[in-house]
Amino acid sequence: MSTTAQSAKAWLEEKKPSQQEVAQMIEKLEQRIEKWTGDDEEIQGSIEAADVLQSHLEQLSAPIESNADAKLDTTSLIPDATPADLDPTTKRQLFNDLKNKLQS
Repeated sequence: MSTTAQSAKAWLEEKKPSQQEVAQMIEKLEQRIEKWTGDDEEIQGSIEAADVLQSHLEQLSAPIESNADAKLDTTSLIPDATPADLDPTTKRQLFNDLKNKLQS
């Protein structure tokens, strides 16, 4: 594998390596990067390739999210009782009592 981000992506797509193989390749790249004493621009491809492989490895080990729709249980929030049937005078009195309570 040549050492660029693009070649790392191609290697992942073509070879379909295991997690262990990806980890080994990352280790090799990191060793190369650590030992490098030349110009930083010349090792940049290895750094980018290691980043791509590390991201791929993290995606493989990330938990899989469920695509199923979550059902929210609201049964305890909604009472089964039917609304009270009150005459308009009682409704007005209850409303005014509540309004006064909130204003004080």
